[in-house]
Amino acid sequence: MPSITLETPTGVVDFNYVISTPTETSAACIDPTLPTILFLHPVYLGKIIYHPQFSDRELRRFNLIGMDLRCHARTIGRAGEGYGREVAARDVALFMSSLQIPRYHLFGMSMGGCIALQTAILFPSNVLSIFVVSSLPLTEPIDVGEGRQEIYDYWAEGVSRGEKLEPGSMMGDAITGCLQLSVNGQASEAFQAIVRVSSAFMTSQWGVNALDDFRVASVDFFVKREAYTLEAMRNIACPVFMVHCGADVAYDISTTNQVADHLRTAGVKVEVVQIPDAPHFGATTHAKEINEFLSKFILSLCEGPPPPIPQQVVSPFKDQLVAVGWDSDESDEEEFFI
Repeated sequence: MPSITLETPTGVVDFNYVISTPTETSAACIDPTLPTILFLHPVYLGKIIYHPQFSDRELRRFNLIGMDLRCHARTIGRAGEGYGREVAARDVALFMSSLQIPRYHLFGMSMGGCIALQTAILFPSNVLSIFVVSSLPLTEPIDVGEGRQEIYDYWAEGVSRGEKLEPGSMMGDAITGCLQLSVNGQASEAFQAIVRVSSAFMTSQWGVNALDDFRVASVDFFVKREAYTLEAMRNIACPVFMVHCGADVAYDISTTNQVADHLRTAGVKVEVVQIPDAPHFGATTHAKEINEFLSKFILSLCEGPPPPIPQQVVSPFKDQLVAVGWDSDESDEEEFFI
């Protein structure tokens, strides 16, 4: 997968990304005649978490782009003190500008959704729509912030002791905490494979010399952010679709509704739906339902006839998952198709 090195206001970052089109699994550029959706991932796992979206024929009628954020997966670059939604949003805008894509739709889950909203606040003329799964609340609840800190503490202690990432280690316990937050501890075979692929990047990204960056990206990003002001939200010039995951252990639907009401007060068009039984990272576990909402949402914003659905598509992440033992013929794969 390609990378692009960018001079950001806070240092040089080498962003890893992938572009998939209706005809190409990994393309050099988008099809300019089609809508483009940029996927922004949640904390801990990189763009590979969107395997269920990139393997969906309905969604692959569009250009799909996945990027790894700072301190995640294959992207190389310091987070640094002060890294938060504004720095990340500026990264997004600079990245898309470097690809010469002036206007695009944003899909973000959890942290990615927060970054998507901030991108639309800072760069309203670039963002055509926002689709958020598992919105962060306006401010982080104390107990959830403590849980994020505990995950970091376990990982940092294990790294400092020179442990390997394996069951029974403190780093392994940190991963267990991640799974509890993201999928309520009930990981499918496909999700387990995503974590196995990601583990190598976790150990390389968050080693003993990079723990400060990991803390900033996985704890400070959440607990130090302040609520959006109405003045800032009034900058958003596109519709927003929000999906609350009904089995989310971190945030209940009142927090999603609070953000939605804040947006409506600012004059933003917002729709909210809830998917029962879906955990925090519901775009992975309940891809069929969420992909259908996303496809209909994007098509509702397009002029002219809908782009044709390709007969067959392959996820750019499939080979990585198969390499760690995932059986692509298992039922997990079927869940990713509509």
